Amino acid sequence: MNELEQMLRADLRDVAGTVDIPISVDAVAAERDRLDTEERRARWGGRVLAAAVAAVLLTFAVWWVQTNVFRVPDTAVPNPLQTPVAPTPVDSVSPTPSPSGVSSATASPTPGSAAPTASGAPGARTVGTYVYFVPTDSFPNLVRELKQVSAETPARGALEAMLAGPSDPEAANLWNPATRILGIAKHGDVITVDLSREALDFNLGASYEGFMVDQLVWTVTEAFAPTDRVLITIEGREFATGHNVYDRPMGRGDGTQSAVRLLIDTPAHGATVSSPVRVTGLAAAFEGTILWEVRGPDPNSGVVAEGVAQTDEGMTLAPFAFDLPPLDPGTYEVRVTLDDPSGGEAGPPASETKVFTVG
Repeated sequence: MNELEQMLRADLRDVAGTVDIPISVDAVAAERDRLDTEERRARWGGRVLAAAVAAVLLTFAVWWVQTNVFRVPDTAVPNPLQTPVAPTPVDSVSPTPSPSGVSSATASPTPGSAAPTASGAPGARTVGTYVYFVPTDSFPNLVRELKQVSAETPARGALEAMLAGPSDPEAANLWNPATRILGIAKHGDVITVDLSREALDFNLGASYEGFMVDQLVWTVTEAFAPTDRVLITIEGREFATGHNVYDRPMGRGDGTQSAVRLLIDTPAHGATVSSPVRVTGLAAAFEGTILWEVRGPDPNSGVVAEGVAQTDEGMTLAPFAFDLPPLDPGTYEVRVTLDDPSGGEAGPPASETKVFTVG
């Protein structure tokens, strides 16, 4: 080390000895408190997060137990106005010739009572309710069949009958038949129907999906009241498909706007009846005019009889009833079609068929 370096070191030591660094005890204490506070916050944050996770798990456990162990009871109560029975026979209306050469007839069905009927099981009672399906030969339109269901839980029985499918081979159920009914509850005019996740297993276009929804809505409201609305949920969650999210209660026709345009209620498909045969149902026809024809069950069979009938009111869904001319014993098919003043420009008119046997 040379002399210059020794002098520099000596000067630096002298200067360092004169530097005064103040140390604040309060500042040190404040910094310590800040670090302690952050540590406590971190500990409490972890506890809050753990509590939130535990609450979510507990909520899920309670929901699972309620859904799978304590199912929501079916609170449906039979409504006399919505538990139809076979129409009471009324005086026959003889067809009269019309200018077109076919016969016409008008009549109104007489409403029947709705007393429950005894079932085969001891002590059990059943009621009749209409269950809705989709025709395979005259889309778009809903059709219905009268089913006997438990008088204690008619809404659940109606849905089970819907999932089981129709007896008419020309009608179909669009819902997955493996779907389970987890619960049905009514609050005011809203009926909540909770279904299992199998209900999401379907492959339909947007139009058919709308009819699938209407099929359930019309079936459920038939067991309650036609003005009620239905909220569909899937295991407690909103019903969402690839086309729509059904997160609000829906009334009749909300899925397609015109789900029902023509229904034949009697004769039922496959029924054995006596002649003259009375045909009853509902139709939304232009000026209330409907066309009908009777054929043999063979596709090559010719027309046995044909005619025109009127509904009770035009331009809205209204009842109709007419008698077929005398028929010999045998099996027949009756087809009812809405009158189409557009000549087909608005698409094919709605029609429905029923096969029956004259005994």
